[in-house]
Amino acid sequence: MGNLRKNRLLPDVIPAIILWGCIGGICLTAIIFFLQAVWAPVLDYNTSVSLVKKIQTIGSSVILFWTLGMVASDLFCTGRKNEPGPVFTGLLSGITMAFVFSSIYVIVSRPYLFSLDNGIFEVNTGLKLIEWFILFTVFGITSGILQATGAWYRHSRKESKTGRTDVREKPTCSRMLYTYRFLILILLALLIIPPILVNIGIETGDIKRDNAFYRSFEYSEVFRTNDGSIQISMKHDIVCPQRGPGLRFVNITVDGRDVSTQSIIVDSGLNLSIYPPEGLVYRDNSSAVISGDYLYCNPVHLRINVTYTDLGFRDVIFNGTI
Repeated sequence: MGNLRKNRLLPDVIPAIILWGCIGGICLTAIIFFLQAVWAPVLDYNTSVSLVKKIQTIGSSVILFWTLGMVASDLFCTGRKNEPGPVFTGLLSGITMAFVFSSIYVIVSRPYLFSLDNGIFEVNTGLKLIEWFILFTVFGITSGILQATGAWYRHSRKESKTGRTDVREKPTCSRMLYTYRFLILILLALLIIPPILVNIGIETGDIKRDNAFYRSFEYSEVFRTNDGSIQISMKHDIVCPQRGPGLRFVNITVDGRDVSTQSIIVDSGLNLSIYPPEGLVYRDNSSAVISGDYLYCNPVHLRINVTYTDLGFRDVIFNGTI
């Protein structure tokens, strides 16, 4: 009976490895859709930063594949007889992961994961089965190799520390999180930090619009009426389809200090005033005049943002020196 149980150990553990690969496929799908949602408005604004997204997508995928392979080794390669080897474990997990990811991705969206706007190349044959096969092949090879390598590396490290004949217990969840804390933190940082830095660059004006097809919903007309006053007018772009009504705010800064309304100017420390006191209202043909001694013979950096609180983004409609 003991021999029978040992002989059945390999087929018994294969479903668990497949289940682990399914979990990995779901994780990869979540990461890819997260990156697409985060980068979609940014790439509409500036297509040159698509290189950052490419590097981020490839880097996060590689780290995920490698980590899943090492974890698979910890879970399923504990040194018992008739257990699958680390290379087999990583390959099976990686191929299963690619199968699940490709199936979900082709079913729920157009497979433009690697298109010019969202990645590297476009998969658009019009036939779902062919598109699925292409994605499955690309990710099956990549994920299988990286997970097998990660599992082999982890297993060899454990053997060198504990000895080849030792039987190791499966680690607990808390111990696994502690063991892979650095890889997890690197993956999270790679997913979160680049979009934040790019959005900061857009808001500060360091990253300019380079997409000829991008058009703001509004634009502003800014000019000096005399040495001590600046008139600002807001216009809706008639070429752009107008979105429905919502909660939007206009923010004005002079040399980096907020002067959106008269009450805010009091706290800015600048000798300025704005009329009307409520500032530039979000409305077609609305206008406001900023005046004061601070403007006399003093070129200032003026920046005007529109915050679409209902849509969840901010647009710069003027950013320059006047």
